[in-house]
This record gives sequence, C-alpha cells and structure tokens, in this order.
Amino acid sequence: MKELPGARSVFRYEHAGPEKPDARSDLMDLSEIELPDEGTVFLCDPLPFIPDVRGQSPAAGVSPRRIRYEVFGPDLWLPGTAA
Repeated sequence: MKELPGARSVFRYEHAGPEKPDARSDLMDLSEIELPDEGTVFLCDPLPFIPDVRGQSPAAGVSPRRIRYEVFGPDLWLPGTAA
C-alpha cells in the first residue's frame, strides 16, 4: 500500500477482534466506501465474497473492468476439501 499513491485499504473480518481496532465485522457494502472515479478495486477474499462485491460494482459506479481479485481459501480441487 505504501507504494501506491492515494491507495488505502479497508479490512473486514468475519469476527474482528481487539487486535484490529479499525477492522469491521460486517459484509462489504460498496455504497459505504468513497471510491475514486478511475481507481482500481482490489479484492482478496474467499470465493463466496467476490461475486457479491462484484455484483454491487455497477450501482457503486465501478466498472467490473476496474476490479481485480485474488481468491484465497482451501484448495477445492483436492479430495476431501470441497465445501
């Protein structure tokens, strides 16, 4: 983040604890965040989260082309790890 001029991060956790006082523990709502007109949105979350936020992007004035994401979580292709 230090290397991206004007960048900022917003953290949300399922259960935010006291060690992360600025984190929120609710679901992401893009209408609550001031987004730059031509900025790029980066998401790094489990797969169920990403379609929800991406679906909010048109109403928030964010073109889906400006969204980048990285999925993390269990490897769904390994035997015994599918949700």
